[in-house]
This record gives sequence, structure tokens and C-alpha cells, in this order.
Amino acid sequence: MKRKIFLSFRPEFFRPILYDIKKYEYRKRFCKEPTTAYLYLSAPVQEVIGIMELGQPLYINEEILKYNESTDVYKRLKQNLKNGELFAIPIESLKLYKKPIPISKIKELEPSFSVPQCYLNIENYPKVFNYLNSREMYDREFYNDHKKVYENNLGMSCKEMETTLEFIKKDKEYLTDKKYDIIKSGYLNK
Repeated sequence: MKRKIFLSFRPEFFRPILYDIKKYEYRKRFCKEPTTAYLYLSAPVQEVIGIMELGQPLYINEEILKYNESTDVYKRLKQNLKNGELFAIPIESLKLYKKPIPISKIKELEPSFSVPQCYLNIENYPKVFNYLNSREMYDREFYNDHKKVYENNLGMSCKEMETTLEFIKKDKEYLTDKKYDIIKSGYLNK
């Protein structure tokens, strides 16, 4: 059974995940096992917007050894390490809540709840955990099996992803779909 966590994200980093362009999440510290992450977008949004399934974290310092120094993957992973990011966590899937949950509702359920800078074990807050699991959700947005490494994506920054033709195309599609009006996330390059 996967560990259940409450995971904080800055809103401007969310679109590449929603568009299934970002295949890995990068963190300085993280769990050592696969997780189910209740995804919280921080200020100014301050809402829990969905659930991500995350696979077994990869250690960047081990992954980088698999690539020649002249490759783009090596250079990107080297930059991740320079930024202090030790883990590349495979993003397997994403489901969105039909109505995002404001942090005020969570604090109403558990006044002692405090939003983490990175993550926390959400099962330590049973009222919040049960409430989040009772909310209506859309079907899964995508699924990535991660049986192989997505080398064209490994180590890539969200800022770089926003400049790709794939991002630009998907951004136009998603901005015209009413379903995604609930998403209040920004951009890094705009």
C-alpha cells in the first residue's frame, strides 16, 4: 500500500503536470517509497486540486552515472544536483477534484493542520484524509507506466517545458475546455 501524503506545489509549476508533459517531480527531500499525493497549490491559490500517484523515487546522483557527460540528460541532471534536488519522482497519474478544496475548509476540519513546505503524512489528520477521499473527482487525466526512463524529459525544468511546442499546443486546448476553469495556476515564462 502506498504512503499517503499532502504535497505542496507552487501554482506556476502545475501546468506541465496537468498537460502530462512533466514526467518527474524534483525534490530536495522526499519519501523513499511510492506515494499517493494530495496535491495542494500554495498561495495565491491555496486549494487542494487533485491526487497524483507517484512511483519509486530515483536518486539523481545514481541516475546521472548512466549518461555520458556530453548528453542533454546528463547536463540537466547536473543542474538538478546543483539546485540541491536529490530525487526525481516518477509522476504516474493525476486525478482532479471536481471542486477544489480551499485550505480554509481543511483548517476548519482540523484546526491544528499546518500546510507543509514540502509534504506531510496526511493520514495523521484523519478528518482531513477522510474528507479528501469523499470528494467527487474526474476520471484520471493520464497514466505514465515508467517501465523505462523518459530520457527526453528527465531533469527538464518547468521553465523549459513551457517553451515546447507540446506545451503551447496543450495550453491552447486546456484554456478552451470548461472543465479546466477550476485550475488557477500560472506560468513561469509569462
